[in-house]
Amino acid sequence: MKTLLIDVDGTLIDSYPGIRASFLHSLDQMGHPRPGEDVLSRIAGPPMELTMRSIGMDPDEARKAVEIYLRHYGAGSWADADPYPGMRELLVRWKEKGFRVCTATSKGERFARKSLERYGMIDSIDFLGAAEENGARRSKESVIAYVLDSLDLRGTESDILMIGDRIHDFDGAAAFGIDAVACAWGYGDADEHARARWTATNTRHLEDIVDEWNEQG
Repeated sequence: MKTLLIDVDGTLIDSYPGIRASFLHSLDQMGHPRPGEDVLSRIAGPPMELTMRSIGMDPDEARKAVEIYLRHYGAGSWADADPYPGMRELLVRWKEKGFRVCTATSKGERFARKSLERYGMIDSIDFLGAAEENGARRSKESVIAYVLDSLDLRGTESDILMIGDRIHDFDGAAAFGIDAVACAWGYGDADEHARARWTATNTRHLEDIVDEWNEQG
């Protein structure tokens, strides 16, 4: 059985509106200046504490900011999102084709589950690989390691494909020798996409890439 590791934010779900609202709320509560739209447009995807550090917060400030962010996000911003057209149906088809379908997301496990339940995707997921909101499993590499270890997949990396939209997805997969597909509809740019083996322009193209990868293996 071949395994698909699928990112959530920017790949299955456009969750930027809710992430943006909670991010700005956190900055306002911390008295930290708001960055420009060029920075805001890049906040979805990476672990939030890394994003807070990238705009000048020290580690203690970043931890406090993330706590504020999570409270606000959990109060309702998590639902300010939309599934990308065609992705729910594609998950169903992948299951019908016999793939093991897992997530590998830097989103906290509670919010990942709530989002996938809300948009009717959770029933197509065999294993929910997600970050810990209050724990060491935060980076994409650590999430992928968690999936591999939980499902005893070490040594089968050639039969695993990562599907995501940001550099963290592609570099995280590369750390284990796993190939990746970039989803052009997400939050990454062309330079980030270049770090993946393939780039899918739409869901049909993504399905074709996965079928080709499966046949080649």
